[in-house]
Amino acid sequence: MFVKAVVWGPGQVAGYLTFDARGGSGIVIDAPPGAAKRFIEIATAEGVKIAMVINTHGHWDHIADNLALAEATGAPLCAHAWDIARMANPQMTMYNAEGFKVAPSTPDRILHDQEVLEIGSMRFEVMHTPGHTPGSICLYEAARGLLFSGDTLLKQGVGRTDVPGGNNEALNKSLRRLCMLPDATRVYPGHGSPTTIKDERWLLELALL
Repeated sequence: MFVKAVVWGPGQVAGYLTFDARGGSGIVIDAPPGAAKRFIEIATAEGVKIAMVINTHGHWDHIADNLALAEATGAPLCAHAWDIARMANPQMTMYNAEGFKVAPSTPDRILHDQEVLEIGSMRFEVMHTPGHTPGSICLYEAARGLLFSGDTLLKQGVGRTDVPGGNNEALNKSLRRLCMLPDATRVYPGHGSPTTIKDERWLLELALL
């Protein structure tokens, strides 16, 4: 399984293209500003058809290139229903983002907790993990031990809850759920470098207190 990251800006906003084989189908997870061009270049080089564009949550820096990707690939845009309002009105989350313009977007497919998305040999379980936003999700590929965590879990940190829609109690509940995953699970977060559940277990276990 291949994971190709596209990272943007001082906040290291990370989007990912993942696919199981060259010449097959893949998915894009989050669309930072300017990422569409790079994702399309990678997919073209690998002979990969982008079958879905999935948002882990509706903050502007993760949805900025939604429309560019959808228009270029024809792939459906997928997200949890509870973040539709943020996607429809990016200004809602554009604090400290002067000079940026993000077009509204609407998901073609609503994702639900415990739903399984099958792309090639990959099987991603949708985990609804509210807290950073009401509609935050993670994508878990159990067979390969991979988790795309959005801003729910970061390397040495977690998503903010002091922004509109944030909820610390909900985030702790979501972290307790992630705490049940195997130590070896490799985590690809929405900001910064990859990590593992083992390396973040100290942080996850704080949510158990």
